[in-house]
Amino acid sequence: MSIQAFKKTIACFLVLLLLLPLLPTTAHAVSQADIDAARAERDALTQQREEKQAVVDGLKEEQAGILEQKQALDDRNGVILLEIESIDKEIDLYDQMIEQKAREVNMAQITENAQLERYRARVRSMEEDGNTGLVAIILNARSLGDLLTLLDDASDVMKSDVALYEDYIEAREATEAAKAEYEATRTELDSRKLELRGEQEELQAEMAEATDLIAKLQENIEENQAQYEELLAAENQANQELAELIARREREREAALAAQAADAARRAAQSGNNGGNNNGGSSGGETGGEAAPPPPPVVTGTGSFAWPVPSCTYITSRFGYRVHPIFGTVRNHTGIDIGASYGASINASDGGTVTLAQYYGGYGNCVMIDHGNGRVTLYGHMSSLGVSVGQAVSQGQYIGAVGDTGWATGPHCHFEIYINGGRVDPEMYFSGLTISPDAGV
Repeated sequence: MSIQAFKKTIACFLVLLLLLPLLPTTAHAVSQADIDAARAERDALTQQREEKQAVVDGLKEEQAGILEQKQALDDRNGVILLEIESIDKEIDLYDQMIEQKAREVNMAQITENAQLERYRARVRSMEEDGNTGLVAIILNARSLGDLLTLLDDASDVMKSDVALYEDYIEAREATEAAKAEYEATRTELDSRKLELRGEQEELQAEMAEATDLIAKLQENIEENQAQYEELLAAENQANQELAELIARREREREAALAAQAADAARRAAQSGNNGGNNNGGSSGGETGGEAAPPPPPVVTGTGSFAWPVPSCTYITSRFGYRVHPIFGTVRNHTGIDIGASYGASINASDGGTVTLAQYYGGYGNCVMIDHGNGRVTLYGHMSSLGVSVGQAVSQGQYIGAVGDTGWATGPHCHFEIYINGGRVDPEMYFSGLTISPDAGV
């Protein structure tokens, strides 16, 4: 075989390789029907995902409504507790006044009895003396006028004794009336307190129902969210497969065009004609926006953490994985629970700037403080807030009171510490804590 014939054979073989993707016998060539089928599958998954997202959104909206109701119940419960506290103070005051009036009644009775005894003694004396007393008055009189005066004086003494006795009776009766009035008012306060306790028990039942409903809705949300995630993963996989099909078809198209161009060039070379090349390009761009203004400077704390609830060092739930008290599932507990009594003071663990002070989902009434240098603390389930967003606080400053707002089964302070954006176990910064046997590992 001559060299020229060999070159022609090689050229034909190369052209055949280039044209191979276009041959109808190609087993793996991608058709438009393949792409349309993949796209239809992807679109079906997208529709299912959107339907599932609508279900999740509906459940979250329902849960948000229940959370608002729970917040209203929390607020109402807080008002009732304040009213009961106020009534308790009034009852204490009335108890003191009743006790004081009882002492006054006793003293008035003693004085009344003493005056009555004086009057009786004077009457007995006159009865025993008989005419002797009258004769003594007559004998002592120096004149008729003097006699009349002495007789008037004796009568005035008797009248004075009676008047004093009647005054003492009146004073004692007035004191007894005041004591009875105080006792009646105290009875009314006790009755009102019982009514409020009954109202609070009904409210607690409503709060428990709301908490159970929130838990059930959360379970439904998580279940549907899991299904949504599965559909989303399937959709992403379908998108990836669709993109791969399109890319493969594009590669096959480019290969076919290249083979056609090579064939044309070969034909042109054989016929002695010149060919040309067409060049093409693409352009692209990217969008951007203005950078957000830097956050306001944060007040830097001392660099050390102080215990946030001075009245209690009892830990009812520790940091880490635990069985959630409401949902009953194993979840990561992102802080510690301090089992203080309702209304106990919560203080800033360190100085800083308040970045959150509001009702915040499952945290209920919540405060977050940025202490600078990547250190942040959070305090949840408060019954009341004592600070506002943007306020600078110092270490140990009062920021709110212990409560059971949000997702809580009883009053406590949920306390979290963040270091450079990640939560850490607060226990590592404190000693002398008492840990409940049920607090977790």
